[in-house]
Amino acid sequence: MKQITLLTVLFMLLTSFQSGNADQPSLYHTKWVLNSIHDRNVTEYIYTRAFLQFDDDTKRVSGNGSCNSFGGTMDVSEEAIQFGNLFSTKMYCADVQDIETLFLKQLGKVNRYEIKGTNLKLFKDDTLLLSFKMG
Repeated sequence: MKQITLLTVLFMLLTSFQSGNADQPSLYHTKWVLNSIHDRNVTEYIYTRAFLQFDDDTKRVSGNGSCNSFGGTMDVSEEAIQFGNLFSTKMYCADVQDIETLFLKQLGKVNRYEIKGTNLKLFKDDTLLLSFKMG
């Protein structure tokens, strides 16, 4: 009986030290809501509807820049990511147009990503360009 109790306690201890990534969201099939844009050492916090989503089956990215829908191709390998053939609809929305234009410009520069907790960060090498939160 002592052996069963000891084995049970040992099993519980070993399984409690598993990697903390179990609760971390996937890059794919998660709605990532734009939180901030980083440009020229200036951070602009965003309070719009801008978001993006990644589809691993079709290797595509899609989303909304706050006014216009956009999409494109993506190439993901470990922490490297690049977007190609980005396109968007062409409505003009005065309230958010500058943010949307900068968002899509920064998206085109991205070559690396990190997910920490419920946050996604997109980089150009070591320079942070865009920050998202799970939406």
